[in-house]
Amino acid sequence: MAIWAAGILLVVVAAAFRPTACAAAAIATARPFGTLAAIITGSALADRLGAFRILSTAIIPVRGARIATTAAVLALTAVLSAVINLDVAVVVAMPVALRAARQQGLAAGRLAIAVAATANAASFLLPTSNITSLLLLGRVPLGTPAYLAGSWLPWILVTAITLAPLAWWAAAAPPGLAGATEAGPSARAVLDLVPMFGIAFAIRALLGTGIALHGGFASQFAEGAALACGASNLPAAAAILPAGTPGLWAAILATTVGPNLLVTGSVATLIARRIARDAGARFSAWQFSAAGIALVPVQLAAATLGLRFTGVLS
Repeated sequence: MAIWAAGILLVVVAAAFRPTACAAAAIATARPFGTLAAIITGSALADRLGAFRILSTAIIPVRGARIATTAAVLALTAVLSAVINLDVAVVVAMPVALRAARQQGLAAGRLAIAVAATANAASFLLPTSNITSLLLLGRVPLGTPAYLAGSWLPWILVTAITLAPLAWWAAAAPPGLAGATEAGPSARAVLDLVPMFGIAFAIRALLGTGIALHGGFASQFAEGAALACGASNLPAAAAILPAGTPGLWAAILATTVGPNLLVTGSVATLIARRIARDAGARFSAWQFSAAGIALVPVQLAAATLGLRFTGVLS
């Protein structure tokens, strides 16, 4: 309801103060949301056909070492986030994680936090992995082959540096889960895109050219991450005006990896927290931030190294 209220308010304000800019901003913003709506609908169909249940059964061990289970859950999360979409990954992987926690006696709250953090960090392999990347690419166009040529190695490094410590951290804690619920991606989630679309195009209409990030690569990342954590990554992506390809990658990482510093940084994190709490698991905001503070600088360093090897950064 808060997202709907924010969307309606921003659209009304934009229509009142920048009426001529609203139509152009809406047209420029529509394509990423249409792409995501198609991805969500296709994922809901795949879930109905049992594709995700088969995948989780094949990947997640029923018995064995606890760290093997947590690593498998996070690997599934990373693959879904990268290949399909961040929000789909959270909705699919969270019930799998809660079920694994119940079967293996794992700390469900920690595993839920690890799933949310992994999903955010792994959501930049493809342009469609995160709607924030699509919004940023609307300002600085980059073809999918060129995007993938720059993203594949940073994604591998960031995912590895994220998955390993989080899997160990989740496996090392004592158990704690009251119950678990079953869920899957729903086509009704497309309706949630409506207020997000309103927020995104209203911000673009109000800001005009957008907010430029300043300084070197790390400075631009820090500014973008602070904006994403303060206003959520979707409005941040709608507002940021990247400067060239290096600036584009700084903004992409700021709106995918950066939101791991606060639970409010990403809508996907809030969805994960809600699913965990509905299942009786404790999703601690301070633990999420503590994990983010420890991981984000290392993730940035890994991504920077990967971007240098792929030739994006000189």
